[in-house]
Amino acid sequence: MKYYFLIFSLLVSLNAKSQQEEDVEIYSQDTERYDDNYPNTNIGKGSFAMYVGLGPMAYTGNLENYFKPDVCGTASLDLYFPNNLTFSLSVMGTTTFPKKDITINKKLWTPSDTVDFQSYGFYFGHSVLNTVHWRINPFGGVVLSHTKFTSPDGKNKYRIGPEPSPVMGLNFSYRFINVKKRQRNKNYGENVCLGINARIVYVPLAVYKNNAPFLGGIRYMTIGLTMNMFGTD
Repeated sequence: MKYYFLIFSLLVSLNAKSQQEEDVEIYSQDTERYDDNYPNTNIGKGSFAMYVGLGPMAYTGNLENYFKPDVCGTASLDLYFPNNLTFSLSVMGTTTFPKKDITINKKLWTPSDTVDFQSYGFYFGHSVLNTVHWRINPFGGVVLSHTKFTSPDGKNKYRIGPEPSPVMGLNFSYRFINVKKRQRNKNYGENVCLGINARIVYVPLAVYKNNAPFLGGIRYMTIGLTMNMFGTD
């Protein structure tokens, strides 16, 4: 909880600071249109982003009885359309260990064995907030979830899935755009800028195979970097 509170506080402070900058720029030139004040933003234009993040992951259902909360990594390719619709291709993965012995198909797996959880798929969303610096978009879609047990010597393996599961979440994006100088990034050109993302994701059916002694979902929150590439005028 402390981790989530710190992240939320950071996002709120960044939002307050950026909103002050935008208000000063907008209302100092009331006769100009919003787009004229911010010619190098993606307001009213499409954009493409590459995201890589890392963060805590927890299990739901019977999964939490067999696996401890862990850290996962995620990456995605995100398309943001001019009408505020979003589309993403995403992948997530983590490697962990069982908390206790697990028997699957008469094979015993122990805490010395490794377990890989992976999911990959797509989702659609809609930006409920899209300003110069900030974008917030809830999303939902479908992923394929895959679980693999591996013995320490690598000779014994057991796979569960891939199986489809719905996915839902919320994405917070902050873009580093220099509003006063009307530029995105002096190092990458006017059509590219860097940013940070906080992404909360829930996969309710990460494991649900009948012959496994556990079933449940995963939820995770990742923080990472994005490279945003904007459409040209």
